[in-house]
Amino acid sequence: MKYICLILFSVMIPANAQNINQLLSSKLDSISENPVHSISVYIKNQDGVLIDQVAGLRAKEGEKALSTDQFRIASSTKLFVSTIVLQLQEEGKLSLTDKVYPYLKDIEYLKLDEFHYYDNLAFAKEISIEQLLSHKSGLADIFNDKQEAFFERVMQNPERQYQPKDIVDLYFEFGLHKETKYKPDEGWHYSDMNYVLLGLLIEKLEQKSLSQSIRDRILSPLDLKDTYFEYYEKTETNKARLHQYIGNIDFDMVNTSFDWSGGGVVSTHQDLATFIEALFNKKLISETSLQKMIAVQPTIKDHLPYGLGVYKSVYNNHTFFGHYGFYGTYIGYCPRTKTVLSYCISQATPSFNTYEFVNAIVESVK
Repeated sequence: MKYICLILFSVMIPANAQNINQLLSSKLDSISENPVHSISVYIKNQDGVLIDQVAGLRAKEGEKALSTDQFRIASSTKLFVSTIVLQLQEEGKLSLTDKVYPYLKDIEYLKLDEFHYYDNLAFAKEISIEQLLSHKSGLADIFNDKQEAFFERVMQNPERQYQPKDIVDLYFEFGLHKETKYKPDEGWHYSDMNYVLLGLLIEKLEQKSLSQSIRDRILSPLDLKDTYFEYYEKTETNKARLHQYIGNIDFDMVNTSFDWSGGGVVSTHQDLATFIEALFNKKLISETSLQKMIAVQPTIKDHLPYGLGVYKSVYNNHTFFGHYGFYGTYIGYCPRTKTVLSYCISQATPSFNTYEFVNAIVESVK
């Protein structure tokens, strides 16, 4: 009987893998205005890896994609930044309730007194570190609020290397300091400018680059050899990359150093799984800090609840905590089932509903 069960099990696994591959392949698209050249999905629980599959090519005209290929995780970088801020609080170097102004007021190009105007009144001095982490500062965003102007600027010189000062300069050039959404803590608005300030805060307290803090505090301790902070540190990795698209533009050809603290990390599904498992197993922060991080609050209509650098999502009726990335990525963890979910669609604006597609894959896991 045991022998028969083993035979059945060995037959079922490839069949399931084949079904997943067919599902991934069904969404590949090389000819539309929003092409999807590759899709990779990684699901793992305490019993091992359940799905580790990829379909498609690394680029429009490229080699076959591998499930271990690197990709830009974009805004999932915020999980790394939030983790470091919580570590700094545990070390007594800051408190989440602290106002960020005293820490950053000496950075001249920030012009912090002018950074947040609402109804012609300045409120930068009232912004707390926790409000930055949770996008409750009211700050506008150079990517979302001035998307057309921002991408037009980027594409004028796609190889330009940005520094944090350049991001702040654009914020003022676009007049966003006078287009804030509300007073601090009176609403919710997703803005990478929150994480620009947090990146500068970490650098100020650590007296080193943000990329070095991420490496020293997370990447090296967890031995994440295939993860690095793109454009801000040298890397010895020679892994191939999945190209990620915005519409029909291959953004692998664009210097995205403007993402910095809001989205500058490159990684793999396997490294991301190690990171998020370590986070939820309290290897990076304490249980108290973790619970603070995932204590999500309602945001806005038709948007997911958000905590401190983390979204709450539901896949197959199970609650996951994690973060999405602009180029079609996600990394999340379900504490109840101890399951990691990571995927890369390789397209910021796919023609299909990404959630429904991924949910169908998660539902297929028995």
